[in-house]
Amino acid sequence: MLIATLGAIDANSYVNQAEADLYFADRMHSSAWDALATSDKDKLLITSSRMLDWYIKWKGIKASVEQSMLWPRVGAIRPDGTEIEDDALPPEVKIATYEQALMNIAADKMSDNPLAGISQLKAGPLMIKAASGDPTQSTNSDPISNNIYQIVSDLYSQGGVSVVRLLRA
Repeated sequence: MLIATLGAIDANSYVNQAEADLYFADRMHSSAWDALATSDKDKLLITSSRMLDWYIKWKGIKASVEQSMLWPRVGAIRPDGTEIEDDALPPEVKIATYEQALMNIAADKMSDNPLAGISQLKAGPLMIKAASGDPTQSTNSDPISNNIYQIVSDLYSQGGVSVVRLLRA
C-alpha cells in the first residue's frame, strides 16, 4: 500500500498516484504510465522513491529519526543560500520520482544485466569473450540517470571531497 505522508514513520513514497497522474497528463511520451494498472503505478512510485533515497546522498539530515524516508530534511541549503524548510518536500524530488518511475517502466533498473561482462557471445561452436574492465563492478547500469541527477542537482552532495582555497597572510 502506497503511503505518501511526508515525514511519516510508515511512508514509502514521495508522491501519490493522483499527483503522478496529474504530472503525466501534461507530459509527452507518457502513454506507458497511462496504460498501467493502479497497483503497478503504486509499486513504481514506491520503488522510484526508494531508489532516490538509496542512490542519492541528499544534503542536510533527516528532520526526524522516526521518519521512514529521507525527506523532509533539516539543513538542506540550495547553492543560492536559501534553506529548504524542514517540513517541506522540494518539487524537484517529486519530479525526479515521476521521471524515475517512467524510466522504471521501460527497464528494471534494479536488476543486473545477465550479459554484463561479456563482449561477444556466439552459439555454435560456442564462444564467449569477456569484456574488458573490472569484473567486480556492478552490472546494473545507471539505476539513476543523469537526467534525474540534473533535476535534483541543487539538493544532493556530490561526494566527500571539498576544495578549500588557502591564502597566505
